[in-house]
Amino acid sequence: MKWNTIYRSAVALVICWFAAGCKEDEAALRIFLQASDRLPEAHRKAIVIRNPPMNLTVNQLSELSELDLASAKAVKTPTRKQLVLQFDPHGARVIETFTAEHRGELYVITINAVPVAAPMIREVVHDGKLVIDLDVTDEEMDKMVKGLDGSAKKAHGLDRM
Repeated sequence: MKWNTIYRSAVALVICWFAAGCKEDEAALRIFLQASDRLPEAHRKAIVIRNPPMNLTVNQLSELSELDLASAKAVKTPTRKQLVLQFDPHGARVIETFTAEHRGELYVITINAVPVAAPMIREVVHDGKLVIDLDVTDEEMDKMVKGLDGSAKKAHGLDRM
């Protein structure tokens, strides 16, 4: 009877682990555009950025996700930390389009549903690479990069076959 309970507990633990995603090396990335005031309220959502503190209204649907990501890496200098996101050809076309059409507006980057940055679109991005300054610890940065890079590799795993 005791072994039966231990066996059931172990099976339940494994099922919970898989149900929770067992994705220590993966992260969800979403990039949202700042919403227009003309957009109906039902199609917008509010996002709070922690640093610098600000409230933004964005489109409910994201422009890009981790499925469009080719790679992620961190660039750390003594004065700042940057997250470099390189997107695949589809993601590069989307970035080029939204940066051309929405200059002067903000876009919000969320990782695992947590807003991490809201940079302004200053110029058209032709190479599919977004470089974002972040105010996070080294551990948080390393975890983000590992998760995003893992998601990118998983999303493009079939491309390598």
